[in-house]
Amino acid sequence: MGVRVRAYCSSANLGSGFDILAISLNSFYDEVEVEVYDGSGNIRIIGVYGPYANSVPSNNDNIIVYAARKLLSRFNISNVNVDIRLWKGIPVSSGLGSSGASSVAVIKALSEALNLKLDSMTIAELGGLSEEFVAGDPHFDNSTASAVGGLVILVSNKPPIKARRLNTNYSFILSVPSVKPIQGKTRVMREVLPKSINLRLHVESMARLASLIYGLIYEDDYALSLGLDDVIVEPARSKFIPCYDIIREYSRKAGAIGSVISGAGPSMLTVTRHSRVTEVIRSLERAYRNCGIEATIVQADIAPGAHIVGGD
Repeated sequence: MGVRVRAYCSSANLGSGFDILAISLNSFYDEVEVEVYDGSGNIRIIGVYGPYANSVPSNNDNIIVYAARKLLSRFNISNVNVDIRLWKGIPVSSGLGSSGASSVAVIKALSEALNLKLDSMTIAELGGLSEEFVAGDPHFDNSTASAVGGLVILVSNKPPIKARRLNTNYSFILSVPSVKPIQGKTRVMREVLPKSINLRLHVESMARLASLIYGLIYEDDYALSLGLDDVIVEPARSKFIPCYDIIREYSRKAGAIGSVISGAGPSMLTVTRHSRVTEVIRSLERAYRNCGIEATIVQADIAPGAHIVGGD
């Protein structure tokens, strides 16, 4: 039985929401097709396709094999073999939740093929646990956004994870620069973060997080702009992000609410009112040109959760 599942890219953190806020966006997606048959627990990739196929391993070093094994182990399934095809449509090592989306897609596909009928939270949890393969530690923001869809906040970020969807009417723009990725980027970008902070900075960070959530929900531009301006994670990572300060300056001058690092970067996510989208995109294009960097800049609409798109 073959099942094909699509999972969209995601942008995590949104400034002050490190590891607990993420949004699924329709700009890019991965698709995974699985076929399950009687066997002894062997898992193999039999094809990798799509615009970013050459950016990921086509063997057991691919996170989708690790994620598939994670699911089989969780449910003590050892009497089947799994063949996997991956269509890789999300740019890799760009801060767009590429590994999370692939993991979620293969887990949901296997859930359907094996008639497990897992709910989206279980799929998100298994996907986040699989992130340890590339990041060194599990994290659940990207996998939850890709599994559930929309703007999500983790209300419990350790298993069993729990999340809630938030509604927002803001518009989003993704800027994906064409730069050489840092080797082991996700792991590296977590290692540069401070191991501890003082109480005063913690209080300031909590105020920013509250402003971020309030601004997104109630469309308060001022509160949202404060929340997008993180005081802990972004300062530690900004020096690794091409054109970081210029992107933020140009987007705000064009009327955007703010720009933040998407996940671990180097992509940037810009939040704006719908009426300013065209002008903000033009401004972002100028910013990257002035930095001498090519970039793909697209308006990104909120995407649904992982879902079946075909099977035989």
